[in-house]
Amino acid sequence: MIRKLLVLVVAAVTIIALVVPGCTPATLYNLTMDMDPAGGGTATDVTGASPYAAGTEVDIQATANAGYVFTGWTTDAGGTFDDAGAATTKFSMPSNDVTVTANFVPAYDLEMTVSPAGAGTTTPTGTTQQGEGLDVNIQAVATAPYQFVYWSATAGTFGDANAATTTFTMPAEDVTVTAHFVGPLDHFKCYSAEDTAGEPVGVDVSLKDQFVDIDAEVQWAVIFANPAKKTHEGVTPISNPDHHFTVYTIDYLDEPDTWLVEVQNQFGVQFLTVSGPVALAVPTQKGDHEAPLNLDHYLLYEVIGGTPLDVVVQLEDQFLGEPDASVYEPILFANPVQKTHAGGAPTPIENPEDHLVFYHIFVEGEHEVRQVQAVNQFGEQDLDVYDPALLAVPSEKLSFGPVVDHFKCYDAQDVEGVPIMQDVTLEDQFGSLEATVEVAWFFGNPAVKVHGDWEMPILHPDHHFTVYKISYTGLPKEWTVGVRNQFGVDQNLTVSGPVALVVPTQKMDHEPPVGLDHYLLYEVIDGPPMGTFVMLFDQFEIEPDALVTIPRYFANPVKKTHDGVVTEIVNPLAHLVFYEILTPPFFLPGLPVVNQFGAQLLDVFIDPPLHPALLAAPSAKLYFDPMF
Repeated sequence: MIRKLLVLVVAAVTIIALVVPGCTPATLYNLTMDMDPAGGGTATDVTGASPYAAGTEVDIQATANAGYVFTGWTTDAGGTFDDAGAATTKFSMPSNDVTVTANFVPAYDLEMTVSPAGAGTTTPTGTTQQGEGLDVNIQAVATAPYQFVYWSATAGTFGDANAATTTFTMPAEDVTVTAHFVGPLDHFKCYSAEDTAGEPVGVDVSLKDQFVDIDAEVQWAVIFANPAKKTHEGVTPISNPDHHFTVYTIDYLDEPDTWLVEVQNQFGVQFLTVSGPVALAVPTQKGDHEAPLNLDHYLLYEVIGGTPLDVVVQLEDQFLGEPDASVYEPILFANPVQKTHAGGAPTPIENPEDHLVFYHIFVEGEHEVRQVQAVNQFGEQDLDVYDPALLAVPSEKLSFGPVVDHFKCYDAQDVEGVPIMQDVTLEDQFGSLEATVEVAWFFGNPAVKVHGDWEMPILHPDHHFTVYKISYTGLPKEWTVGVRNQFGVDQNLTVSGPVALVVPTQKMDHEPPVGLDHYLLYEVIDGPPMGTFVMLFDQFEIEPDALVTIPRYFANPVKKTHDGVVTEIVNPLAHLVFYEILTPPFFLPGLPVVNQFGAQLLDVFIDPPLHPALLAAPSAKLYFDPMF
């Protein structure tokens, strides 16, 4: 009786406890683990204690089977994941039964490569397994001096194929993704070439570079260019093995023009007088090579004045010919060019600072004819390639401008002895002043200059000048000036003045000298003698032999104001150095000339040693500093 009473008391207490507020027992819910697709892998409740109360954090894990990758967790009835994309994570239970699914997709090989080899690195690296349709984060990092250009792939798509850091969407197949890099402009070993079909291209293009804007017809293939490893005071390797050129002659209606170009490359600083254009260099895919990535088109100009070299280099290219080559005179200069073809979009200039100078080379031995299959924007051609004739050298273009002729200068006196006495305002790179133009001093004729193996023709036969002495208030000033010209050596001159004004002048039976600047003339009070032999053929047709000796004057282009008319500087880069030259005596009476100061008759003469002839040589001014 007592035992039954105790049981009843305990049961009553339990019933009371269950209905006391805050003491209601937790409701438990079922967690079901699933996978999609069924064969893609496994989904595991690592905690392993289902059912769970709402809010319970459950450890879960997804494991992919071979040929699949895990892509993320999903649920059918709520709940939250610490990280739905992590194979191992925690799941917080909702207040209901729930199924958690591990999702898998088929996996394929993603192989990451770099072109050219060694030009950079990628992330991921090598070959990884990636799921179909997934966006993979990829990155390319260039190794100096290379630069990243773009991505390519055998399948799949990129978020931005031109961005070094982007995404790649995996296709349903194994795929190779390549990061393409481009190195510095190569040297090129250039061979004579002929189309085996014997047909011109005959395609019209529009060409625009820093010199010209022309419409031209592309005609005959004449040169094929291979990238080359060059050894000369160090090794310059091939950076872009897929870069090749085919050079075609071009025909156009405009008259060729001329420029003075200052270039710098591994052979030093050189001044080239170039004319043209004469040809178009077209990026070309050779045989089993890839297309030439990021290689510009180039307009080629003939070098009609420059300093020859005598350098031996080693050249090893893809034809594996004899490596030794003797490098001689510059033959062609190449500007990157924008090309428009067949009404399409212009082919833009990718590397506007890259230029090439083509030098004549001599390679000993017999050279076999090779057949090359060339593919470019003009189609496919089979070329016979022979005789390595040129070396194209990457070069920096330091300056360029209109060409100034060489001038043979004679003493000159006004027949009537009447001074000009005209007031002018003059402004050059040394300063400005008010001056009075007084008497004629000497007269300049354009001249053909032959120096060594080079002949510099007369480019502007109507360019003549009269030099007048000037007077002004104040003392002459002094400067040190560094110059360089086609005599091939840098010269440091100490100059004083100005002492005279060079005035463009129309000579009898010639047209006005359009495009010729005025110059302020400074006396050279210290400068190195030359001792160089040249021949000068000018319009007076006298003895051409001349020995170039002492620099006498330096000329700056000058802005001139006279009677309210301002004559601006046309070519600020062109300067002249006047050298004394040894030549026989000469006298020409009463030469009719006219310029901004009116008409004059000049007695023109050479009367050594008091009145020697002068050679005015186009020169680049490297620097200038005041002496005080």
